[in-house]
Amino acid sequence: MRAAFVIPALAALLAGAFAGIGGGGGAAAGAGRGRRGRADSRAVALPVGPKVLYRVSGCRSHGTLAYTHGPARREVAIGFDDGPATDTSAFVTMLEHAHAQATFFMIGEQIGAVYRQTLLRELRNGDVLGDHTFTHPDLVVSAGVRAQLQKTIAAIRGLTGYTPCVFRPPYGAYDRSVVQSARSLGLATVLWDVDPADYTQPGVRAIEQRVLAQVRPGSIVISHDGGGPRGQTLAAYPVIIAALRARGYRIVTIPQLLGFHPTYVPCIELCDGIGIPRAQLPAGGVVEHAP
Repeated sequence: MRAAFVIPALAALLAGAFAGIGGGGGAAAGAGRGRRGRADSRAVALPVGPKVLYRVSGCRSHGTLAYTHGPARREVAIGFDDGPATDTSAFVTMLEHAHAQATFFMIGEQIGAVYRQTLLRELRNGDVLGDHTFTHPDLVVSAGVRAQLQKTIAAIRGLTGYTPCVFRPPYGAYDRSVVQSARSLGLATVLWDVDPADYTQPGVRAIEQRVLAQVRPGSIVISHDGGGPRGQTLAAYPVIIAALRARGYRIVTIPQLLGFHPTYVPCIELCDGIGIPRAQLPAGGVVEHAP
């Protein structure tokens, strides 16, 4: 879809829709059992019509602890780390064919114009963009935690108009200070409880078996689309997704698993085919207005 035609008066009203949009909105602590409702009824009144579109602009997370899993229901969330990279586009295609969504935790210094269309495809497909720091350091022994996260947020937002609300620390290394720094930027710290160690390239079958052996209701899976050749991981996931569905699991994004709400803004720029009518916004979507 193309961005909606906006008359001058409406353009003036909505000018700066992307200025200052943040990824986090909640300060509540807890286990992430957010309510799932309809689009926020408190949103500013806007003209309604087929040409008024909205684009996903981020999500609202909460919680002051690091998440290793979600509520114990038959849902599983998959996170791919260390992109964007050469194989990322193939992972997006794989998910499209499987009609599944994932969360991509990205390294800020790797985010560049060459990956813009891939990241926009992810957003169009319902995938989530996450923060994986700017240079992939061990945050427990490194200085500048806040800068590492802030620079990655800025890189993602600048290229896509999307502000992340979830963060995965490299190597799973974190402490209370790291979690607090992330929370101050609107980021929930997300770890995992299923790890097939796909980065060691143990073979396609081994990756499949390890994921399927470890998954429980509410699991968060870690795998990788970057950091090296990822053909084995790519080949394993169609089988993994099909097997999980055969067991009765839904494949969801990490924000969906944890009850975090996606945010939307009027689509006046950076739409690139991802603007949708308000009636098509997902349950729990929050419409934000221009400041």
